[in-house]
Amino acid sequence: MTSGSPGSPGNPGRAAGARAAAFVDGLRRGSGWMLAAAGALLVVAAVLPPLPLSRNVVNHLVVFDITQSMYVADQSEGGRAVSRLVFARHALEKALHHLPCGSQVGLGIFASRRTLLLLSPIEVCNNRVELEQAIEQIDARMAWEDASVIVRGVYSATDVAFELPQHPSIVFLTDGQESPPMASIPDFDRPIGRAKGALIGVGGDLPLPIPRLDKEGRQVGWWSAGAVVQRPTPAGFAPDQEHLSSLHEAHLQALARTAGLSYARLDSEAALEKILTDPVLTRKLVVDTDLRWIPALLAALLLVRYTLRLPASWIGAARTCGSRLRNYFRTPRKS
Repeated sequence: MTSGSPGSPGNPGRAAGARAAAFVDGLRRGSGWMLAAAGALLVVAAVLPPLPLSRNVVNHLVVFDITQSMYVADQSEGGRAVSRLVFARHALEKALHHLPCGSQVGLGIFASRRTLLLLSPIEVCNNRVELEQAIEQIDARMAWEDASVIVRGVYSATDVAFELPQHPSIVFLTDGQESPPMASIPDFDRPIGRAKGALIGVGGDLPLPIPRLDKEGRQVGWWSAGAVVQRPTPAGFAPDQEHLSSLHEAHLQALARTAGLSYARLDSEAALEKILTDPVLTRKLVVDTDLRWIPALLAALLLVRYTLRLPASWIGAARTCGSRLRNYFRTPRKS
C-alpha cells in the first residue's frame, strides 16, 4: 500500500477512527463517561451566571467609643496587653471575614455626647480591604471633646441608624465610662424599637488609671483624681475613683434595657462574630450568588476518579456503607 491509502498506518482518518473506537470502548467499560461528564460540567461552570438566592445577611452600623478611657490597656491579644479600642477594632476586622456576602457594615464613632457617622454601610465581601483600612484609622485623634456622655451617644446612634437607608442595626462598642458621671439614666425619648442592636461592653473588671492624651492621640500622662469630676452621692462625694476605669457592665445593661437594645460582653475577639450574626439581627436578602464552584468541584472529582481508576470493589463498598448509614438514620430509635 502507498502511504496515502486508507489502510496506511500514517493515515489521519484511520488514526481518528482508532481514537473514536477507543473512546467508545472506554464508555462501554464505564470510565470514559467520566471524561465526558467532567467536560460538560466545566462548560457549565464557565457559562453559569450568578443566580438569585435568598440568604441570611446582616446590616450593622458599628460605633466605636473613642474617648480616653478606651485607651486603658486591660485586654490581651497574642500574649500582650492592648487597649480596649485596639481590641475592639481587631475583633471587628476578624469578624468581617465570617459575615455572609451581601451583608453590609458601616462605621461610626462616639465622643462627647453624640455619635458621628464615618461610613455608611457597604457590602463586606467586595469592600473588606477598604473596611479594614478605615477601621485601623479610628482613634482618639477624631474626638472633638474630652467628655463622655455615653447615654446621649447611644440615643444619638439610634437617630443616625434610623436616618440611614434600610435602618441598620446598632453595634455600640464601649466601656460604659461616663464623664462626667451620671447618677441615673435619663428616659429614652425615642420610640422603643426604633433601632435594633446591641451594646457591647469592652474592658476588664479591675479599675486602672486612664491615659491622658493630647490632640494628636499621644499619651502625655495619666488622669488624676483632681482633674476629673467625681460622682456625687447622697452623702456627698464618693472616694476618688473616676480617674480609674473598668468595664461598667451594670450601667450598660441598664442602658440597653432602657433603649430597647441587647447587651453582650466582648470577652474575646471571636465573640464579636457571634454577636454580629445573632439571628435576632439577621435579615433575608435575595443576593446574586456565584454557584460556579459546584459544577467545577464535581468535574474535579470525576477527573480524580478517572485518573485514579479506583477498583470497582471500592466503589461498591462505599455504596454499601452509604446505604447502611441511610438505613441506620432512617430507623426510628427507641427513647
